[in-house]
Amino acid sequence: MVLRREGPSHIIKDKRGPDDPELLESLEDALSYASAEDLVQVADDLAARRERFVELSYRLAEGDSNWALDDLTWLARSVTHSRKKAAQLYDFLTSGAADIHFPDLLDPRHPAPVRIAAFVSRLNGAADKRLLLELATGLLHYTDPRSNWLWTRWMWDAGTQTGILPLLAGSVHNLVADDIATGYVNVGSVMAMAMRFAEGTELLTPELMEDPRRADYANDVFLACAYSIYLYGITSWRLSREYNRLLPTLPNLMRKLLGLPKVA
Repeated sequence: MVLRREGPSHIIKDKRGPDDPELLESLEDALSYASAEDLVQVADDLAARRERFVELSYRLAEGDSNWALDDLTWLARSVTHSRKKAAQLYDFLTSGAADIHFPDLLDPRHPAPVRIAAFVSRLNGAADKRLLLELATGLLHYTDPRSNWLWTRWMWDAGTQTGILPLLAGSVHNLVADDIATGYVNVGSVMAMAMRFAEGTELLTPELMEDPRRADYANDVFLACAYSIYLYGITSWRLSREYNRLLPTLPNLMRKLLGLPKVA
């Protein structure tokens, strides 16, 4: 499915951002263009790769540093949203994977927010903080989606104060934090609020929510869908119609955000 508009997008008004009083209404209207079947298919694909995350996380938790290059390539692409970011993460992993302390990150005896904060703080300066958060939360979430959630830059970028979560929440107030652990907790809380918004869109169908494997990724696919539609609105407003024809389809844009390969 591809979203196409002849004129400026109605998602983007003269005033843009989480404090736009018309934004939620506009996003809700725009989400009517999405297909519930798209969310189901992407959720299936996320569930299908969980086994590989579990196997890889088990090895990392045991301190196994004998990584195959295809494991590193797959991990880097699966927790990032672009080839460029995947390449940056791959370079980071191959330059010092043995010093990343994955066993501490994956040790369930300590709360996930504390482990994530320690992981990022320990590697501060070695890589972009957002990339480290995507690596840490991606590993935890895709291995155990019922206990952990994602924190990607397209969900909430604390530096630029942008992302789909503040747009759906209507402000950045509940996301701002003084430390990473609190920030991770806040992201989870606002994500839960955003899913209440999702309930009014008719995208959370029984086919998605009543299948345990799919339901584990309902947050991911809905937020990726909402952000993809928001991006379509921005590009429709800023770019020519000719350039817009080069944009990915909605399902493939969702898949890109979630580190999945595109489909024909």
